[in-house]
Amino acid sequence: MDLCDLPAPETAPESYAARDLDTDEVRDALPTLLWSGLVEQRGGDRGTLHLTPLGAAALRAAECDELTARLSAVTSFADTVSRGAPPRSAGHALKRLAEGTWTLEQAESYVRNG
Repeated sequence: MDLCDLPAPETAPESYAARDLDTDEVRDALPTLLWSGLVEQRGGDRGTLHLTPLGAAALRAAECDELTARLSAVTSFADTVSRGAPPRSAGHALKRLAEGTWTLEQAESYVRNG
């Protein structure tokens, strides 16, 4: 929803599928999102959903929290690597960790167990 306005879930479910969003989850969360002022619906119940400035701020804060956690994991992993992990496996694990596809535990396990 951050990139553009979206039609109501019932109106164009393909718009949600293209963004890898579950229409049922959006439909269930919509009353709370509207009530809290994170999203507004223009044009009635079947109108367009729009992220409000408050919603955009909440989204950015959540993204920041996720990136902060990922950076913390990368820093912790660097400590593991500094204790003598093989460079090739450490590089692969670091890449996966930085991408967010692996957790810190998965990266450390990969380096320990090869």
